[in-house]
Amino acid sequence: MREQQGSGEVAGSRGGAIRSLLGVERRLAEGDAEGAVGVSSGKQAAGAGAGGGEEERKAVVRVVAADMPAALQRRAFRCARDELAAMPRYPRRLEPKRLALALKKEFDTAYGPAWHCIVGTSFGSYVTHARGGFLYFSVDKVYILLFRTAVEPSPH
Repeated sequence: MREQQGSGEVAGSRGGAIRSLLGVERRLAEGDAEGAVGVSSGKQAAGAGAGGGEEERKAVVRVVAADMPAALQRRAFRCARDELAAMPRYPRRLEPKRLALALKKEFDTAYGPAWHCIVGTSFGSYVTHARGGFLYFSVDKVYILLFRTAVEPSPH
């Protein structure tokens, strides 16, 4: 069981100490130690000169809590990045249902049924998950909770 707040912010040093003890205060992405994945923001970089065009900004991926193998985490990051990049740019609008559905379908197809996904900028949760099937992370200011529950066959 885990209790998580959707904002991902933990006040005080206790939260930071707990995260570092658990080893979840990490930035993970496709082999990038800084945790940045490519998502075009449509904004110019702050230091761009007058002749500079649009530059791609790297979205920051932060793992808040995880009980999931690194390969599955990377797949979740990639799917979230791709889906966010495909959303309308002007105006940039988050479609949480679309992102949640894409992640759920991806994981149901690849790793079997009973995956659940919650996406938003502010939510609370308290879930029970199967061992090795929990990931709570953020991409910039969008928080994503992806978890798997155990499915037991009904005793017809």
